[in-house]
Amino acid sequence: MGHVCCDNAIPTKVRMFNWADLIKKTTFNGVLIFCTAFIILSIFNNPGQDIPAHIDEPNVVETAIRISDGSLNPEFFRYPSGHMNILAIIYKVGGHFRGELTKENYYSISWAFSRACIAGVAAMVFIICSINLNYYFGILGSVLTLLCTTLYRHANFAIVDVPMAFFVTLFILILTILYSKSDWHLKYIILLAFIVGISIAMKYTAALLIPALLFVSAEYVNKNRKLILSIKQIKKVLLVLGMSLLMVSAMTKINQQSLLDYFKGLTTDGILEIEYIRSLSNFSSLIMIFGILLIFFSLWNKLIQNEWAGFFISPFHLFTISIVIIGFVLFSPFTLIELKKSFADFMYEYRHMKIGSAAQYHHLSEEYRNIISNLSSTDSGIFYVNLIYNNLGIIGIIFFFYGIYHMYMQKSVYLITLITCLVLFLITLFTWKNVADRYALSLFPIMIVFIMHGLFNVYKIIIQKYSFNKYLVVSLLCMIVLIHPIANFIN
Repeated sequence: MGHVCCDNAIPTKVRMFNWADLIKKTTFNGVLIFCTAFIILSIFNNPGQDIPAHIDEPNVVETAIRISDGSLNPEFFRYPSGHMNILAIIYKVGGHFRGELTKENYYSISWAFSRACIAGVAAMVFIICSINLNYYFGILGSVLTLLCTTLYRHANFAIVDVPMAFFVTLFILILTILYSKSDWHLKYIILLAFIVGISIAMKYTAALLIPALLFVSAEYVNKNRKLILSIKQIKKVLLVLGMSLLMVSAMTKINQQSLLDYFKGLTTDGILEIEYIRSLSNFSSLIMIFGILLIFFSLWNKLIQNEWAGFFISPFHLFTISIVIIGFVLFSPFTLIELKKSFADFMYEYRHMKIGSAAQYHHLSEEYRNIISNLSSTDSGIFYVNLIYNNLGIIGIIFFFYGIYHMYMQKSVYLITLITCLVLFLITLFTWKNVADRYALSLFPIMIVFIMHGLFNVYKIIIQKYSFNKYLVVSLLCMIVLIHPIANFIN
């Protein structure tokens, strides 16, 4: 059987570059784009807005203030404390040079950090597209990023979704560099895993990057054959894992009431009992099914003898996950130290996203709960499709799908990894009861990369087939893809 992955992940043009020169040019231009984007966001993004400017800002800023004052325990775990810890360090440095900070200073610093994150996203999109395609489409990608009104508007809010979008884009950047190289070094896998850990420390939903990371880890194992387990070892691992999961499932079923009582005792905010029961039941059922499948696979010799089985069952993946955990713990240590409290807050957020805003207001009258329920009953799929259309336009969406198709025709494993990230984010957003445009911030950089791939392929076809002036073609393509975002941006 052939290898799991193919080396032709990025268009061949990237391999024509001298890497030293490429890094030098993209780094310089990336820094230039970052500075330009930061200035634009600072001037035109209403720096004189109210304090707080967003309903979630006090949770972030006030927690960061407490941390900077010496209370290292954030005592707030509905979000991981990575964002708060970074802000606390900045506050501390700012206070050292400026003296005592006012409330306005704290919020201004927090907004500046968010603007830096979005400017960083624009700069990284430029570098990604420059590596994959060329300089012009790198510029176009960064411009389109800044014209995404959802990204632009949230650049001035101190919310956890903004740094999460930054680190998700950084993950895509390192991924792009990795797939463009013929030889993979362990340092890139460690760096990717560490970035995933930091991303999760910004917001729990960044854990959706883990499947893509494990796919990359499997490709690394593919390239380093000594890390692949033998058939006999694979059978043992699958059998042990399967039996262990069945035991966990059985214990969960047997002790369901005790576990339910324990979970209910974690909070005092009235989390609905039915949600606990449903979550426990789903959890035990899933691990039971997974355990049975693993035992079945361990006995299916034909499956085990396939080469790809060794790639995905290598102990190297445990090493990869351990780096993720290290990254998370370093940036959000009290999430694990205060495990009971953090779990309770996590369940609160889970309920909020899963069943909608009405569940948060159990103490209100039935009339008010019904009103809130109706407000949060917007169909998630329609909401996010609308949001994507408003930001990118129908032309952008068409080029997005064409970019995916073009990369698929190249049999790009790079595509598989990006699609894994994108699809998991979309499925999560579409299944959440609660909706908000900030939840989609991490989607747009990935989608813009695909749009640029689609545009670049059209550009190559026109240049090769009709011999038009390349600058004219680039200009026309820019006008076509940017006309809707510009109009929406102005409105």
